[in-house]
This record gives sequence, structure tokens and C-alpha cells, in this order.
Amino acid sequence: MLDSLKDYADYIALHLYVGNAANDYPDFVASAVEMDQKIEILEGLIEAAMSQRTDRLTGAPMRDGKKMYIALDEYNVWYRARGNTQRGRRILEEQYNLEDALVVAGFLNSLVNHADTVKMANMAQLVNVIAPIFTNEKGLFLQTIYYPLQLFSRNVKGNSLELLVNSPTYNTRRFDNVPYIDASASIDGNDLVINVVNRHITESMDVSVVIEDKTLTGTASVSEVNGPDIKSQNAFGTTLVATRNSTINVGGDTLRHSFAPHSYTQIRARLA
Repeated sequence: MLDSLKDYADYIALHLYVGNAANDYPDFVASAVEMDQKIEILEGLIEAAMSQRTDRLTGAPMRDGKKMYIALDEYNVWYRARGNTQRGRRILEEQYNLEDALVVAGFLNSLVNHADTVKMANMAQLVNVIAPIFTNEKGLFLQTIYYPLQLFSRNVKGNSLELLVNSPTYNTRRFDNVPYIDASASIDGNDLVINVVNRHITESMDVSVVIEDKTLTGTASVSEVNGPDIKSQNAFGTTLVATRNSTINVGGDTLRHSFAPHSYTQIRARLA
């Protein structure tokens, strides 16, 4: 397909839905590794196809600078309401919990970390059907996955930063050497945004963020998405998972923070 479209297409679509039917938290929360792998395989295929473009008349290699990008136009957690016994619209209505929100935050980290090739990414449904907002005829509530989406959409902008992450790791039934700390970062002028998922189910992770050529100044905003446990859900009149905001003082070239177990945290700081 890429060989046929390499002279015409600007994007190639990629979809990824994941689930936790096996109730295996360590493996499920590592699902962003699968997204990384799929994106990087497709990046390689695109590079190979584009390097083989030739002029149709002369057969000479094309040097017009044409590029093809990735559109990750469907991604989410989706698995609970499938089966022969479900019928009607409720077959597509997921009730999300905290571990689902951590997976979505990991997906968003992956998209930021591959921003050089992933130029478009969409969550296909936004209300009720595998969605971050759930409604009925009387009102609405915000599902757990809403909160990482909100933080990324509001604050992650500018340029993606390439991070060197050194973290303890673990193995799962699908993946080896999964880092407990999953991170991305962006910079917009002097505004630095750091996104961190601590995948560990019981232990906090003390992390030092070292900036090579800048220094931090003032007060940083800390927004943590967490809940009582990984199965915590929101519902009408009940919000167990939400964003808790705080501040920390920063300075110098190193930011230190202890990231809580089973959490996604966004830190917004200012560079001097």
C-alpha cells in the first residue's frame, strides 16, 4: 500500500484500542509500549517507501522533499462491553477507572514523543460511547480518562523535547524492561511542561529532572491525576478520580519530585 501511495498520500492512519480483560494491571498499564512499537514500525516503513521514490520519466531518485506522516486517528481503552449478550447503544459505553486513565496518559506521552511523525491524533468519540464525558437526560459526569486529556490539551504545546529517561523496569507477559516512569515534555517559549506516569502500583518514585542548558525559576504548578486505587471509577454524583493541584518552588537546573503510586502528574514550570 505504501509503495502505491508514496507519491500521493500525506498521511497514513493508525488505530489502537487496548483492554484489560485479563485483569493484569502491570501489563495493561504498559500499553503505551505497544503504541510506541506500532508508531516506530510504521515510521520505518514510511522511510523505506519514501526513499524509493523515483521520477516516472527518468527513473532518477526524487528529491522534492515530500514527506508522509502518521495520523493516529483512533485510540482508547475499549473492551468491557463486548459479547453476544450485549445489545443496543450500551454495548459501546465503557465505565472507565484509574488504570484506564493511566493508559490514556501513556498514549498521550507516546504521541508527544513521536511528534516529528505523528502530526494528527484524535480520540474518535467524546461523549458516552467509549468517551471521556458521560451523560444522561439529567446531567453528566467526567470519566477518569477526561483528566489527562484535559491537561495535555490545555498545556502541551510548542515543541516536543527528546528525553533521556533512566528508570527502574519490570517485565510483563507482553513486554520486557518496561520503565516504571513514563514521561514526555514540551517547551513553548520559556514554559516547560513535564508529563509523568508512575506505573508502580504501590511505590512512589523519587525523580530528578535535569535540564542541560537552562535553569528553572519561581513556582511550578503540579497537577496529579490519581484515586484511592487502580479500580476507582467516577459516576453520577461520585468523583473518586480527579486532578489535584499544588505548587512547588523550583530553581537551578534540577527539579525533584516524588511521584505517587499509580498516578499521572503534569508539572508546569518556567525557565529563567
